[in-house]
Amino acid sequence: MPKKTLTEYLIAIGKETSDTVQVDIDGTHKPITNDEALARLIWKQANGYIESDENEDGTGIRRVHSPDPRMQQFIFERREGKVVESLDDKQITILEKMSELTRMRMNRMAEDAAKNDKDDNPTDA
Repeated sequence: MPKKTLTEYLIAIGKETSDTVQVDIDGTHKPITNDEALARLIWKQANGYIESDENEDGTGIRRVHSPDPRMQQFIFERREGKVVESLDDKQITILEKMSELTRMRMNRMAEDAAKNDKDDNPTDA
């Protein structure tokens, strides 16, 4: 018997019925697959959503989840047929860009301080 790959398992499980149900406009519950449940979760995170819950004392709390730009980018790239990069790779790229911008700003501040220096002492700013 040949071994199944992780991808084959993911495809098979994706086709199974999810514990999540979709409620139609008329109030009927429609079972959905795990693939559809995952797609709906990605869309939900991309759009942002509000969660309502109760504290132990019975008071209501609302958690506002802002739209997630990474999920928006993921959906955009999938719909455009682009190869979707690992989200971790994108985070590293963003961090590298932020570090570069910070370094450039710090250098600019040092240059400005040197230009405004009125005396001949190079050790003070």
